[in-house]
Amino acid sequence: MLVNFGLSSIHGTADQSGFLGFVPPALQNLLHMPFYGLLVWLWYRSFRGFARPRVSAISLAVFISIVWGALDELHQYFVPGRYATLTDLGFDAAGVLIVAAILFRGDEQD
Repeated sequence: MLVNFGLSSIHGTADQSGFLGFVPPALQNLLHMPFYGLLVWLWYRSFRGFARPRVSAISLAVFISIVWGALDELHQYFVPGRYATLTDLGFDAAGVLIVAAILFRGDEQD
């Protein structure tokens, strides 16, 4: 989450030549999905380490990850040259929910 906050703090530029400026915007949006998928998986692993029930661990991980995505967008609103979008939050949530579905699916196979 610290890496995410640091990357979100990089000031944007008018010509988009800054960090990841070489990556097309559509691909930049898609990169939200694996990042937030990894985030929800890491939270899940953390909660399972405390012997929480599997469904509870997944639910908490999903909640924290989506809230973090919303807070990240709010943070970007205040960074010069950056902006907050619901599209980014949607890609964040999609990554979270895809991994959560995989985790729930794994629950059925246990």
